[in-house]
Amino acid sequence: MPTYETSFEIDAPASRVWRVLTDLDRYPEWNPQITRATGAIAEGGRLALQLTFPGRPVMDVTAVIEQARPETLLTWRGHLVAPWLFEGYRKFEIEELGPGRARVTHLEDIHGLLGPVFALFMGGPVEQSHRRLNEALRARAEGQ
Repeated sequence: MPTYETSFEIDAPASRVWRVLTDLDRYPEWNPQITRATGAIAEGGRLALQLTFPGRPVMDVTAVIEQARPETLLTWRGHLVAPWLFEGYRKFEIEELGPGRARVTHLEDIHGLLGPVFALFMGGPVEQSHRRLNEALRARAEGQ
């Protein structure tokens, strides 16, 4: 099944990166991939996400927060229709590298019956979209 993983550094403390990632109301201001997000950032909390990929239709996904460890880890699992058909797992791991510097590992793991079809038709746009999200997260955290 397709997995997309990137790791990048940000000239901002982990606490600021966490604030940007968890301020769902502000996603439309900076996030090119998740253009709308509502819900509670707490383990077990439900999210309503609108995913936008270049050249592809917008997808509305519901997700459940699995882990929410302030300043270190945010994970959720969401699906379309049913988990066995199409499910995605998203992880943002934040590591403090030193004063005012953090590393973010951003992972998305797609699985379910439609996973291979998704990879075939969406692989390139998803990779491009992840790069854009990472760059936007860096710019937002460094600019605050």
